[in-house]
Amino acid sequence: MFPNTAWQLRFSHLIGYGAKYYSYLLSRAVASMVWKQCFLQDPLNRDMGERYRREMLAHGGAKEPMLMVEGMLQRRPTMEDFVDALVSELEPNFETFMMDSES
Repeated sequence: MFPNTAWQLRFSHLIGYGAKYYSYLLSRAVASMVWKQCFLQDPLNRDMGERYRREMLAHGGAKEPMLMVEGMLQRRPTMEDFVDALVSELEPNFETFMMDSES
């Protein structure tokens, strides 16, 4: 092995990280959808808090996660909903930043 080569093979925090990163993004999208739909207007809304406890927290790991999300949102989110939730979290100047970095 040659010194100072193949650094990516020693970039240990990425090993085994792939699927975890995508589950983090999915969790972030769900949290964003729940916040915006259920709590943004009134974060202390008791009815929404009770729904959150009943639909999301009460089951632990015993219920399919998407069924919990459906129960909370009262609908099945689409792929577009997940993408929109993630994109809406981006900085307002993100598109400009991306365009500037390409030139």
